[in-house]
Amino acid sequence: MGVMDDEYFYVPKTELPAHEQQIADKQSTMIKLDFIRKWVVKGNLDLFKTEQERDWAYIVRKEYLYHQKKAIGEGIAYTSLATVVYSLLVRQVSFKPLALFFVITPFLVTPRLSKDCRRMFEMLNVGTEYELGAERNRILEECNRISRRANF
Repeated sequence: MGVMDDEYFYVPKTELPAHEQQIADKQSTMIKLDFIRKWVVKGNLDLFKTEQERDWAYIVRKEYLYHQKKAIGEGIAYTSLATVVYSLLVRQVSFKPLALFFVITPFLVTPRLSKDCRRMFEMLNVGTEYELGAERNRILEECNRISRRANF
C-alpha cells in the first residue's frame, strides 16, 4: 500500500527548538539501540516465553547483524582501495592503509544502525503482556520524555 498524503506531509510538532530536538532525537536513538543490543543481540532468545517474542527478536537480531556485516564489508572495500591508491602513489606495495579499517568501520556501523533503529524498534512491539513488549514500551516512554513528543 502507498503512503497517504496526510502521512507523507506529516510534520511532528515539538516543544523543543530544532537544535535541541536533534540532540534529544540522537539521545533517544542511542537508548533504543542500547535496548536492542541488550535484549535482542546479546540476550538469550530461548529465555523468552512465547514464540512471538522469539520470532521477532530473531528477525531484529538478523537485521542488526546484517547491518554490521555490511559495514565491515564496506570498511574492507574502502581500506583496500586506500591501500591500492597509496601503493600507486608511493610506487611501492604498502599495507599501512589497512590499519584504517579499525578507524573507518565504527563510523560506518553507527549511521546505518541509527537509520533503521526506529524500524527495528517497532518490530519488537509485541504487546505489553509479553516481557519484551513491556520493556520496549518502558524504553519508548523514556524516549518520548527525552524528546518531548508523542509516539511517532
